[in-house]
Order: sequence, then C-alpha cells, then structure tokens
Amino acid sequence: MRVFSVKTVVTRDDLRKHLKYPFRLDGDAEKLTVRYSYSPKKYEGADSYALARAAFEEAYPEGVEPSREDIEAELPLNNHLTLSLEREGALVGTAHRHEPVAEYHVSASDASPGFSPTAVEKGEWAVVLSAHAVLDEKLTATIEVEAE
Repeated sequence: MRVFSVKTVVTRDDLRKHLKYPFRLDGDAEKLTVRYSYSPKKYEGADSYALARAAFEEAYPEGVEPSREDIEAELPLNNHLTLSLEREGALVGTAHRHEPVAEYHVSASDASPGFSPTAVEKGEWAVVLSAHAVLDEKLTATIEVEAE
C-alpha cells in the first residue's frame, strides 16, 4: 500500500542541502519500500569543461595544474542526489549511489545495503534527499514509499 508520494524540484539553491520529506505510518508493517528517481542525470551544459577544471583546481595543491586528460576523463558531468531514511528522527540508512533510479527496502530482519534492518512501526518517518551536485537549473525528483 502506498503511504507517501511526492514529485519535487531540486534547484541550484538546494546544493549541499538535505531536503526532508516527512510522512506518517498509521500502523505497523512488515516491510517498507522506498523508490526514487531524478532527472536529468547527465549535465549537458557548454560550460562542462570549465566546471570540471574549476573543481580540479579546488582539489589540487596550489601551483599544481590538472591535465587536460584528467579533466576530460570526468566528462560528462553528472547531477547527483542521494537518499536517506529516518524513523522518529533517527537515521535508518543512506544510499550514496550514483543511479538516478533506485529502490531500497527495510524490514525487521533485512534491509538494502546502507540501511539497518528496522522494524516498520507506526510513527513518524522521513525520506531525505541530499543535493551533492545540481548542475542543471533544476532537477525533477520523485519519491514513493510503500508499506506491506
């Protein structure tokens, strides 16, 4: 049974923010499944090379220049959102994978990698999207939560 669903927009203003989407379970369940997606994944901007070069320059020691090959190896650049799950304000787990479409689950006896097995009990839960890279002006994200 679907217990929560949202379609949202993540913008450049959300970079390095954690966007919390709370929901309530009105009863206990055996398993909680969270599906999410976002797009676009690939950044197609004409400034990709310049952005990659600037990122390298921040990471390299002063006076060391990144090579053209190092910069080009990072292209195309990607937008990147990650997902975490909380129960009653406590972290159940997080998935810092790079897939723009994913599904995770938790139950008392089992959980997807990155998540702790957790009893799916009634109460306050939240999905948190973390914006690690928002290169496009906006990303569209969808979250769906089902309880079984």
